Amino acid sequence: MSKTSTKKFTPEYFRNLVFGAEDSLVSTVGVLFGVASSSSYSQNQILITGLIVIAVEALSMGAGTFLTETETDEYEGTRDKKNSHVTSAAIMFTSYIFFGFLTLLPYLVMPSGQAKYISLTFTLVILFLLGFLPAKNIKSAVRTAVIAGFAVLIGFVVARFFKID
Repeated sequence: MSKTSTKKFTPEYFRNLVFGAEDSLVSTVGVLFGVASSSSYSQNQILITGLIVIAVEALSMGAGTFLTETETDEYEGTRDKKNSHVTSAAIMFTSYIFFGFLTLLPYLVMPSGQAKYISLTFTLVILFLLGFLPAKNIKSAVRTAVIAGFAVLIGFVVARFFKID
């Protein structure tokens, strides 16, 4: 295989991997924590909700990545030969699915009342690491975890405010 035909893991691919992970963790934990906090849903309904969120959002993020990168190239009149938009979209999709399932995992093995706190803790730790590792910056790590905390808070408030019995 020649050097020109080998594919490199480009900065754009890395960005899509991290963006997919962060978005999946924040969105999924926010929805699951809110639904689990409402006490209106069974364990199965919470799991189905999680699967729906992960599937729909992963497809949306992958498609959005592909369309945005393609439209940017068309607008700029360029085409980066080193960066495949299909690969970028696949990385985004796969990252979203993988990290979404990590967030959902506690709900598969324990009651939702416990699972929501385990999932939240696990998610915040991963987000802290995702914020810290690229630049080794504590401020970035804390900011990333705090933003996720706001998503969880919104999910919780909406679940409590719109409680249907």
